[in-house]
Amino acid sequence: MHPPPEGAQPLVYTLLVFLHIFTTMTAVGLNASYAIWIARGTRDPASLPFALRGVKFIDDYVANPCYLIGGITGVLMIAMGKNVAPFLWVAIALYLVAMALAYGVYTPLLSRQIKTLDTKGSGDPEYQTLARRSNQVGITMGILVIIILALKIFEPPLW
Repeated sequence: MHPPPEGAQPLVYTLLVFLHIFTTMTAVGLNASYAIWIARGTRDPASLPFALRGVKFIDDYVANPCYLIGGITGVLMIAMGKNVAPFLWVAIALYLVAMALAYGVYTPLLSRQIKTLDTKGSGDPEYQTLARRSNQVGITMGILVIIILALKIFEPPLW
């Protein structure tokens, strides 16, 4: 249970907590599915364009907006008086890095990967380079999200 901070309206705070957990859980789950989509598409070149476009659609219209809602609800909980322990400051900083990577690197990279696949095919060296980079960025973001999740679950006393 997440008790509301002193002075916060309990129902509103509880709804924010629910929305925060639900949207971030949805985003993390969808992100984890990207590896499955891409692996299946890579094994069947005819389905690769569909798989990459599916990942792009989910990323643009569901996962990333869910992460943004998670961030907004987190800020609102803090504005309502939630105590921000050191582990939470670290999680917030990692969240900002992950969002910068998502919007500034992964999304444009995935768009270029799809465009290159359409024009040059999956065997093209440029496509292979983009696919490798996309996977590396995806793995990096996944690691950041796992660290954030661990920080929020274990709440370690950092300092």
